Amino acid sequence: MSLSRFDRIAPWSGAIAGVAWVAQDALAQFREDDAPGGGTVAYIADHLATNVAASLCLVVMAIALLFFAATLRTTLRDSEGVVGTFSGVAYGGWLVAVAGAAQMLVWNMSLIHGVPAGADTALHTLDYVAYFAWDAVAIGVAGAFIATGLGIVTGAALPRWFGIVTLVLGVLGALGAAGIPPGGMVSYVLLPFWLVAVSIMMARRQRRSRAGAPAPHHDTATVA
Repeated sequence: MSLSRFDRIAPWSGAIAGVAWVAQDALAQFREDDAPGGGTVAYIADHLATNVAASLCLVVMAIALLFFAATLRTTLRDSEGVVGTFSGVAYGGWLVAVAGAAQMLVWNMSLIHGVPAGADTALHTLDYVAYFAWDAVAIGVAGAFIATGLGIVTGAALPRWFGIVTLVLGVLGALGAAGIPPGGMVSYVLLPFWLVAVSIMMARRQRRSRAGAPAPHHDTATVA
């Protein structure tokens, strides 16, 4: 099967999203310590360039995740047949994550540009909400992880062990979204590594398909 240049690049959209996620976290300087409500107008103004760069990374991540969602849905659907339940849920989960990243960007912009000089009380309130904005992303990621894990385990689109790990991460992420540790931190830290790993696996699968080699067989669980 002949693939366009874009089709060959598409599996790496997850890696791009993962790198952008790490970059935005490293660049963001909205508060002096990692605690809600700790930002000041002066501190944010002093780090304007890095905060704008962090917001740009969020935009890149969100767009890359859209392409990743479509590519992963195709990968899962290849082994699901016509029903495609898990691939559809996983796709929806990543769309929710993208929406969550978009609202994170809204809060970032509010902190950067929406608070007048000296209005630290108003910024204090905004910063509390912005600090927990990750939860919207976490819900989408948790749903996507659970659906992707189930899709891999039952359909063998990717290695079964990876599907089990992904399923566990999804459950932990769901607990974390409700404020139950350590799920939220696990998802936050491991998300970029997971995205890079899936990108590599999908790229390898695509190369085997182009070469006409049979896809490796992964043991699957019997579904009643």
